[in-house]
Amino acid sequence: MPSERWVSPPVVAREASPAWIAVWRFRLLALVLLVAVVVLAVIAFRQVTGANAQDPGIDAIGALLLR
Repeated sequence: MPSERWVSPPVVAREASPAWIAVWRFRLLALVLLVAVVVLAVIAFRQVTGANAQDPGIDAIGALLLR
């Protein structure tokens, strides 16, 4: 019985994508990560200070430090 052999398909040359696409992809990803960090910082700030919608929590920091 002859053994089966896998033959790879021919490699088709393709022009590289433009550099501006990579630049905008990087900028978009950086913006998304920056927004995520800001949202997490706001959530952490509100948790640590006990702030709610009525009290933004700025005075709560002073109360925590003066205890």
